[in-house]
Amino acid sequence: MSESEYILVTGGAGYIGSHTVIELVDNGYKPIIVDNLSNSSYDAVSRIEFIVDQHFPFFRIDLRDSSALTKIFEKYNISSVIHFAALKAVGESTKIPIDYYDNNINGTINLVKVMQKFNVKTIVFSSSATVYGDVTRFGDDRYIPIPEECPMDPTNPYGKTKYMIEQILKDVSNSDAGSDLKVAILRYFNPIGAHPSGLLGENPLGIPNNLLPYLAQVAIGKREKLSIFGNDYASHDGTPIRDYIHVIDLAKGHIAALNYLHKIGNSGLYREWNLGTGKGSTVFDVYLSFCKAVGRELPYEVVARRSGDVLDLTAKPDRANEELQWKAELGIDEACKDLWKWTTENPFGFQIDNYQWKEFSDDLNDRLHTFKIDNFKVGIINYGATIQNIQIGDQLLVCGFDNGSDYKSSSNPYFGANIGRFANRIKHGKFTLNGKKYQLSQNEGDKNCLHSGFNGFDKQNWYGPIVKFNDDKFKVDFKLIDKDGNDGFPGDLETILHYIIGYKFIEIEYESKLLNGESTIVNLTNHSYFNISNGDSIDDTEFELGTDQYLKVDDELIPTGEIASIGSAKFTLTSDKSFDNCFIVNENDDRIDTRSNELKQLVKASHKDSKITLIVSSTDPAFQLYSGDGINTDGFKKRSGFCVEPSRFLNAINQPNWSKQVILKKDETYGGKIKYEFK
Repeated sequence: MSESEYILVTGGAGYIGSHTVIELVDNGYKPIIVDNLSNSSYDAVSRIEFIVDQHFPFFRIDLRDSSALTKIFEKYNISSVIHFAALKAVGESTKIPIDYYDNNINGTINLVKVMQKFNVKTIVFSSSATVYGDVTRFGDDRYIPIPEECPMDPTNPYGKTKYMIEQILKDVSNSDAGSDLKVAILRYFNPIGAHPSGLLGENPLGIPNNLLPYLAQVAIGKREKLSIFGNDYASHDGTPIRDYIHVIDLAKGHIAALNYLHKIGNSGLYREWNLGTGKGSTVFDVYLSFCKAVGRELPYEVVARRSGDVLDLTAKPDRANEELQWKAELGIDEACKDLWKWTTENPFGFQIDNYQWKEFSDDLNDRLHTFKIDNFKVGIINYGATIQNIQIGDQLLVCGFDNGSDYKSSSNPYFGANIGRFANRIKHGKFTLNGKKYQLSQNEGDKNCLHSGFNGFDKQNWYGPIVKFNDDKFKVDFKLIDKDGNDGFPGDLETILHYIIGYKFIEIEYESKLLNGESTIVNLTNHSYFNISNGDSIDDTEFELGTDQYLKVDDELIPTGEIASIGSAKFTLTSDKSFDNCFIVNENDDRIDTRSNELKQLVKASHKDSKITLIVSSTDPAFQLYSGDGINTDGFKKRSGFCVEPSRFLNAINQPNWSKQVILKKDETYGGKIKYEFK
C-alpha cells in the first residue's frame, strides 16, 4: 500500500468503527471516516484524533447518497473499504424493518457500485453472528461452538440484512465483473469493553440492548437494577452462555483481515471468519467480573426467560486463528475494567447537556464549541483552541469573529488565541540553546519573532476537544503536537490545554512535554481581548494591577534588562494612556512549571458603564498588559479590547537571569495556570 492510499471506514464514528480507526492508524494506514451520525457522535472522531495525534478526513454523509460518496472517491485514492455502517439494534429492527432493509442493504449496494466505478477491489465487511440464528434448532450440539460452516437462518430483520449483504458481496465476487474482488466477512459475537484511555466506549442512545452497557448504567444509578432473563439453563450457574470479545481484540481482527486481503495479491477471494474468544461466559460470570471492577455488588433480579434466548452461542475461531494469525488476547476482566473507566469518566457518554458544537469553517477540524451555565456562555474553536466568545446574558465580554475565515485573516490580532510555542517577542528571532544557535521566523517587520512566527499554536487546529461535565463545571481538553523545526523551534512538543468552565469563570492550564530532542523553549499564554465597558471602546476602564513593576524596553519593544515602576498600580485608561508592557509579579521565580503556585491576582478591571468586573489571576511570574491600540480588523478598531497575557518574562531566553523560566528539557513538564473571573 502506497503512502497516498486511504482506507475508507464506513460507520467509523460508531463503537466498533472508532476503535478500528485507531488500530488502522497504529498499523500505518490512513483512514477516511464516513458516518451519517444517526447512531453515533462526531465527538468520537475528535477523541480518536486526540488519541492518535492525527487529523484525518471525515464526511457526514449517508451511504445511500451516491453523489456524495462518489465525490469522496474522486478526491482520495481509496484502496480498500472497511464497512461498518448499519442500523444495528435487534429489537428495533423488528419494529421498523423497512428502515433496516433500506438503510443497511441499499447503503451497501450504493457503496459497492461506487467501489466498482473507481476500481476498488478490497472490502472487509463487519457482519454478525446473528446470521447463524438459533443454532440449537438442530436438536444437538454439533454446531456449538459455532463454525463458519454452520447453516445460516437469522431470526430478526437486523440479522437478515447482514445475511443479505453477505450474499450480495458473494454474488458480486462470483460474477465476471467481480472476479478479482477480495471480500472478508467477519462474524463476531458479543463485543464489550472500551478503549483503555477512557476516551472511547459504547454510547447507547436510550435503554441499552446489551448486558454490560445496561449494567454500567445500573452502577452509576441511571438504572435501578439488572434483569437476568432466566437462571434455569444447563450452565454452571443457570444463566445463558455467550462469547464476549473485547472491542480492542475485535478491532485488531478487522486489521488482520485487511492485511490478509492485501497479502494475497490481485486474485479474487470471498471468505468468512468468526471473531470470538472460543470461550463462553455466563451472564453471572460477566456480572461478577463487572462488580469486581466497580468494587461492590450491584442490584439484580432474575426474571423469566426471554423468547428466543438459547443456552450457548460461542464462536469457533480456529479459522481466524490460523489464517489471519489473529487471536483474542483480552478477557472479560479487562473488558469490565476498561468499561468501568469509560463509564465513570463519561457517565453521559457523548451526550452532555448545554454543550453543542457546529462547523465553523469549510474545514470540519475547525469547529465552534459552545458551553452554557445559566446565563454564562463560552465559545471555543479548534483553530488556536481560541476563546471565540464569553458573554453574560446579552453582554459580550471578549472580541471575537463569527466565522472561521476572519480568524485566518492577516489582520486578526490574535483574538482569543492560545499563543505558543513562545509568547511575545524574541529579539531578532535568535537564541542559543545548549551551545547551538537558532534562527526563528522574523514576522514582526522582518525584525523580531512575535508570538512564535508564521505558524504558531494560534494558526493550527488543535485535536479534540475532550468534553466532560461534573461538579457543575465543564472540563474541556485540547491537544497539539508542534513539530520539530516549525518556525525554527527545536523538538516535537506536545501541549495539552485544559479549560475548566464554571459559572462566570474560566481556568486555563497549560501542560507541555518534549517528545524528542534534548531541550526547547516554551512560553504560553492566552491572547483574549476583553471589553467590559458594554460599549465599543475600553477607554475609561479602571485598572488595579497586582504590581507596579515592569520591564523597560527599547525602540523594538525588547527589554533592556532594567526594572522600573509605573508609579501607581491603580489607574483609569484614558485616550492618552496606552500599554504594551511586561509587568513583573515574581522576579525570582525561574521554574519551568509554575502550577504549584497559588493563583495570584494580576489585574482587576471595571467600568462605570458596566456591572461586570474582570479579575485575572495566574501562577506565572509576569504578564503583558496591552491596550489594543493596534487593532484594525473587520468589525473592530483601535481600543476595542485590552489583553492581559500571563506568561514568562519578555525575551526571557536571551536574558541569562530569566532563561530558566522558558527552557524545557526532556522528561520535564512546562506548566502554568490562568483564571478569568467575572464578578
